[in-house]
Amino acid sequence: MPNDSKPDQPQTEEDTFRNLLLLTLPWLSFQREVLELAKKYVADAGRIKPTENLALRQFQALMMILDRSRALRNSLDSDFEKKVEDAYKEIFPKVSSASVQLIEAQEAVLGTIFEALNTLRKAEKPSNRSKDPT
Repeated sequence: MPNDSKPDQPQTEEDTFRNLLLLTLPWLSFQREVLELAKKYVADAGRIKPTENLALRQFQALMMILDRSRALRNSLDSDFEKKVEDAYKEIFPKVSSASVQLIEAQEAVLGTIFEALNTLRKAEKPSNRSKDPT
């Protein structure tokens, strides 16, 4: 029986896989660009300050909600809030440094995946369903 392939015939698994590859590659490129922007943002110490302030203020608001009478905070230490603020200022640079390292690791993994998928894409030839193999 001759193979009467029609353009409207369902795709083969190879065609589907190739199409998924073609859809995945732009998303991976986009993710690499977003990671690069995130790394630049986190690495800039001046941009970390607003995040540090937000976290500190959120913590203070949480303490006001949980300890309205200040009984717990006063029993801990008279300088409790100042110590927490100092701890935040010490912790945030370390967190941002770790974040940069995590982003760099993600970039390395993403680059490897992108290259592997791109190699697969280039190696696969789309099947030509419009020609009759007989």
